[in-house]
Amino acid sequence: MVGLTLGNSLSQTVDQLGTGGYELSDGTQVDFAPWYQRQWTDLHLTMLTQYSPDFGLLWGLSAGESGPKYRIYPGFQLGLLWQVFHNGNSSLTLSISAAVAGNLEEFPCTADYGAIGGIQQVNCRLAATSLPPKDTLQYLVQAPSPDNGLVSLTYSLRF
Repeated sequence: MVGLTLGNSLSQTVDQLGTGGYELSDGTQVDFAPWYQRQWTDLHLTMLTQYSPDFGLLWGLSAGESGPKYRIYPGFQLGLLWQVFHNGNSSLTLSISAAVAGNLEEFPCTADYGAIGGIQQVNCRLAATSLPPKDTLQYLVQAPSPDNGLVSLTYSLRF
C-alpha cells in the first residue's frame, strides 16, 4: 500500500458549494448546506505492484462520494513508478499516473417560478438570481478527477 486518502480537492469544492444561501420572495431562507452534505467521504487507496527493485505498477481505486445535489463518481488510477537512479543514500524516482472516472457532477433542481416561468430546471445555487433559469444550468459544476494526469520526479537524500 502506497497511500490511503480520505477526501480530495473535489470534496473541498463541494464544501465550498455548500456555503451560503438565499431568501425566497415569501421570506423563507434557503440554505445550500443540506444539498451538499455527503453521505460518505471519497476514500482513495493507492497500491504498488513491484516488478523489479527499480520498477513497479501503481494502481488505485476511489469509492466516490455523493450528496443530494452532487456526485463524485468512483474512479480507478493506473500508473508507473520507476527509480531511475539509486545509490546507498539517494534516489531519483519518476512516477506517472492517470485516473479514469472520478469526476464531480453537480445536479440541477426543479424550481417553480409560478405564472412568470412555470416549472423549470435550474442551477440550485442560482435559482434566486436575475439570470433566466435555463442560463443558470451552464454554471453547474462539472470537474475532472484531480488525479487526471500526474507526473512526479522526486529526489530523496537520506542522512
